[in-house]
Order: sequence, then structure tokens, then C-alpha cells
Amino acid sequence: MYGRLIALLLASLLAGSAALIYLLLPARESAAGEVEELLATVGAAIDLSGDAEVLRAERSEGRLRSALVGIGEDRLRIRVSEELDSAAAEALVNESRALIENLFADRQAPYPGQLSHTLRCPERYLPVEVAPRGPALAMLRLFANSRLAFGGCSDDLLRYSATVAFFYDETAGRLFRAEYFSAKENPVDPGADLLRTFRAGARVAGS
Repeated sequence: MYGRLIALLLASLLAGSAALIYLLLPARESAAGEVEELLATVGAAIDLSGDAEVLRAERSEGRLRSALVGIGEDRLRIRVSEELDSAAAEALVNESRALIENLFADRQAPYPGQLSHTLRCPERYLPVEVAPRGPALAMLRLFANSRLAFGGCSDDLLRYSATVAFFYDETAGRLFRAEYFSAKENPVDPGADLLRTFRAGARVAGS
């Protein structure tokens, strides 16, 4: 009698586990599909894992304007600018790069009596130009804090290794700014390789 009872309990446990797995798998696929759907509204695509999920998104007239995507502990942030010709897109890229670089410009010391009147960010924290390869107009590597903000110049202020890349879809007049954030302790930073899979002007399903 006890043997049959144990067998029934085990069978019930296995059936429940199978049902739970069945319920969870579509949710993961749906999360990744939501990222693809958002990017498709602006004719873009990127190769992400099934763990990707939209954490925050803003649309205008049904089209993506900005999004924050979680890939495990990593983050992907995308911003879209519309109605730009190639000259305006290039100017915005140059302006964006200048704003980033100005975050690391030398600063005056906040109080007198310093041996030097100028505070300088150590070179290892400064933005570095990366050969973009593929469709990217420009690509930078630097660091960011826990709020995904750039400009910190010491380890205790920084949480992520970051890669920033710009892509332009000339046909649609869209400029994309894509930023990938990975924990700076990771032995390998996947940011540059992942952003190189970004495609602007991708064909939207059903179009």
C-alpha cells in the first residue's frame, strides 16, 4: 500500500514539474519576441539570446523611440532619432561623441590647497575608439556606473564595461544609438561583438 502511495506521489510530482516547465518556456520565448517586435517597428534587428527581455520602452506613433533590454545581468539600451539626412546624422554622432569625451575633460580642483589645481581622469577610464567593422558609423568603449551613466573615474564608482555604437538607416532617415553594458568584472566583454550584429534597415516581417 505504501509503495503504491509513494509511486502516485512521484508521478504527481513529475507531472507537476513537466507542466511548470511547459508554462515557463513560452514566457521566455515571448520575452525575446517582444524585443524583436520592438526593433521591427523601426526596421532594426540584433542577435540576442532567449534570455533578453524588455525592461522599459517608449514608442511614438507605434514606433520605438527608446528601450532598455535585460540580458541576464547585462543591459542593452537603444535610442532612435528620426528624420535625419546623412549630414545631420553624422553631425549628431560627432556631437554625441564630443559630449561623452567632455565628461572626462580635466576639471578644476573643488577646493584650494591641492598640489595640482587640475583633476585628471586616469587614462584607463577614458573612452577608447574601437574599429566598428560592419555597418556601425562609430564605436566606443568605456565604463559606466550602476545607473548606466558615463563619466566615473574610479573603480568604486563603476559597475559596467560599456560599448556605444551608432548605426544609420539612410532609406528611413533613422539614426540608432546602441549601448551594451556588461559587468566590468567579467573576463570577456561581449559588447562590441554583439553590437556588430545590429542591423539598421532590416526588413520588417510581413512587409
